[in-house]
Amino acid sequence: MGIRRETAVVLAALGTLTAGASVVAATAWAAGPPLTVEVGESRCLHAADVPFVAAALKTAGQEGSASAAVRLTVRSATNDGQKHSYVVTVDGEQRASGSVSGNGMSINSVGIDNGKSSRVVVATGPTVIFDRTISGRC
Repeated sequence: MGIRRETAVVLAALGTLTAGASVVAATAWAAGPPLTVEVGESRCLHAADVPFVAAALKTAGQEGSASAAVRLTVRSATNDGQKHSYVVTVDGEQRASGSVSGNGMSINSVGIDNGKSSRVVVATGPTVIFDRTISGRC
């Protein structure tokens, strides 16, 4: 049995459409990833700054504790309405996730280890758009 002429024409058309779609996707990513990441300085968050957290720590006998955190601002680099999801990991552990679309932005503060360096990675799908080591000092 051979392939009918109509079937061959349909398969050829599908191949052309698929190739065209991959060229469009490659062109869109050639200008850069759809998200940008701005990182702030490492800061200390003191439990006393948040009353309900301070009360819980006082009950647990851990008054006066502080933890290091860094602020990440994730912005959409595209003007389209397409939603771009992202994940933030610190030393391989997921600490935040979200999505941004059409000139939008999302602000996250993620905890990092105090007194040592932490690797902060932001990825959209399998693509890493931010990878930096940040030192936490309190």
